[in-house]
Amino acid sequence: MVKALVAIVLGLSLAAPVIAAAPLQPKAAIQPKPAKPEWTELTPAQQTVLAPLKDDWKELDTLRRAKWVKVAKAYPKMKPEQQQRLQAQMKDWTKLTPEQRRVARENYKTIKKLPPEKREQVKAQWQQYQQSLAPKAEPATDSSATTTSQ
Repeated sequence: MVKALVAIVLGLSLAAPVIAAAPLQPKAAIQPKPAKPEWTELTPAQQTVLAPLKDDWKELDTLRRAKWVKVAKAYPKMKPEQQQRLQAQMKDWTKLTPEQRRVARENYKTIKKLPPEKREQVKAQWQQYQQSLAPKAEPATDSSATTTSQ
C-alpha cells in the first residue's frame, strides 16, 4: 500500500510540470456579437439624420449606436437651430482622431460630475474662449471724420 501511494505521488510530481506547461485548449472560440443596428437596418429618416456618421458606423459598438439612434429619434422634435447645431457637431466629431474622441468623452464626464455653479463657470470660460477665436470686426471708419494734414 505504501509503495502504491509513493508511486502515485511520484507520478503526479513528475506529470504536474508537463500538465501545467500544456496550453489550454479553448472550448469554443468566443466570437463577439456584431454591433447592432447595422446601417442598413436604420430607417431612411435615421440614415438622413445620422449621415455624417455613416463612414464611422461600422466602428461604433452597440451602446454608441443605440445612443445615436436615440438622438435620431429625438431629432424631428428639435428646433431648426438645434438640428443645425447637431449636424455641425456630428461633422466635427467625425473629423476627430480616436484619441481626441477619448479625451472629449473624458472631459464631458468630468464636467458632468461638477456642481451646477462650477459647470456654469466652465461654460462661461468656454464661451469667452470661443469668442476670443472669432475674427475681430474691423472698426467702422467714418469718412467725414477723417482729415488729412497737408
